[in-house]
Amino acid sequence: MLIPNKLTQLTTILGLGISLTLVTAIAQSSLAQSNNPANEGYQSNEESPFLGSGNGGFNPLELIHRANLSNGRSLNEFNQDSENNIKNSASEFKRLQQERLLQQQQSESTPEKPMPSN
Repeated sequence: MLIPNKLTQLTTILGLGISLTLVTAIAQSSLAQSNNPANEGYQSNEESPFLGSGNGGFNPLELIHRANLSNGRSLNEFNQDSENNIKNSASEFKRLQQERLLQQQQSESTPEKPMPSN
């Protein structure tokens, strides 16, 4: 391959060099991702809830988010509150159910009075 012009020759060499660099960089980055021991047991689109998205396992925004959601309560306090809410909801449901059953029984046992005709 004969290249007559030095500018064309320089452009061709630079183009080949850049192409070779990009191919090498892409190959190395994909190899680094596939051999990362932190990715064991996960698909490529999954991430560990403990390691986060690759910032050394520490995600400050996630930490702030979790702190805001906890409202200063411990895990035990959260579990107790959840259990109490479930019990209260179940009690309220039973009370409403019994109330409606009583209303239904009363309406069935009370005979309807015929309307007086004029």
